[in-house]
Amino acid sequence: MRTEAITLIKEDVLTLGQMVNRSIAELTGLLEKDSRSNLAFVEEQEGQINRSSHMVEERCLDLMIERQELSALEVRTLFASTIIAAKFERMADHAHRVAKMAQWAAEDQIEIPPELSEMSRLIYRMVEDVLYCFLTDAVDKVSEIIQRDNRIDYLHDILSKKLLSDLGGQDDAHAQMRTQFLFSARFLERMGDAATSVAKRVYFIGTGRRYQTGS
Repeated sequence: MRTEAITLIKEDVLTLGQMVNRSIAELTGLLEKDSRSNLAFVEEQEGQINRSSHMVEERCLDLMIERQELSALEVRTLFASTIIAAKFERMADHAHRVAKMAQWAAEDQIEIPPELSEMSRLIYRMVEDVLYCFLTDAVDKVSEIIQRDNRIDYLHDILSKKLLSDLGGQDDAHAQMRTQFLFSARFLERMGDAATSVAKRVYFIGTGRRYQTGS
């Protein structure tokens, strides 16, 4: 019964992560001004993700409070799952903020820097792969996932410098939108950090050790 309950929790975390990635895919479409993408979908997903995250936390706590004799692996799985759920919830919040910016830019017919959609695509792949690791305990792939965050950080730095270099030379509307692009780059960079944190938690579940560079 206990093993079955933990398996169900892992399935809930997997479902939560898949919901987040659907939001990220929709966000990427908005950043690329794909007419098929929809801000309302991201908004609806955010509410569902929040509820699912809280449900995962409650189920993990309930199982621990029952005080059954849990193995070390089971304790790590329950403890880390609550943190992973919170990270996914935060990623959905950031995705919603960036999606709103993309919608504003589209309405004002302002070009969106391509670095933002590249960052979004990288985050999507990070989450996709970390979910695979979580499901299969393939912790040997965690290092590869974490390395991708370096590219996200690089794009964030490059775009920030580009936007700040001529911010004062724009009219008010474009200057305000460039400020929003700066915020969006920061939100996406934080999403990359969150995906990295999830990968490290998956590594901890599988090995019982904290991830160290070069692990």
